[in-house]
Amino acid sequence: MHLADALTLYKRLGVDVPSLSASEFNLAYFKLAKRYHPDQGNQNSQELMENINAAREAILKVYRHVV
Repeated sequence: MHLADALTLYKRLGVDVPSLSASEFNLAYFKLAKRYHPDQGNQNSQELMENINAAREAILKVYRHVV
């Protein structure tokens, strides 16, 4: 997943990544994971959760190269 796509996905889910610190980003990810995880009873959210995870990895990859 490209960074722009990752940022767009998180923005649609209500998370403005560029304005967050690293710890705030992790907290936001865990809130999304808790809300959209298929084990929470919504089996239709599996694909969304996969996209959230892929977006997180793309964002963290860029962050690791910047720091």
